[in-house]
Amino acid sequence: MKILLQKWKKKLVKKFKIVVHELAKTDMRQARKWYNQQQAGLGKRLYQDMTATLWKIAMNPTSFAVRYKLIRLAHFDTFPYATHFYIDDENNTVYVIAILHTSRHPDMPKDRF
Repeated sequence: MKILLQKWKKKLVKKFKIVVHELAKTDMRQARKWYNQQQAGLGKRLYQDMTATLWKIAMNPTSFAVRYKLIRLAHFDTFPYATHFYIDDENNTVYVIAILHTSRHPDMPKDRF
């Protein structure tokens, strides 16, 4: 019975592959650098917050609201950042196009789409 339940759970949980755009990686590197300049180790905490957010996206990307065009936003739990992404259901993939501070202009990542 336990094996049947595990197989059933695996079918229900559809984990998406995450592909991060190079500019989104640059966004994150710059943010980590800035936070580490403010306080040693703070950039690491930012990175952990981002990793947790990406995991949530991979597990259930449709739980995040569409904000513009087909782009969804997932806010970090601790830091004032949001991950901008879209879903490719055919390939079971999520494409992260930007990781930006929430006070940045929301039109900025549209150039990457």
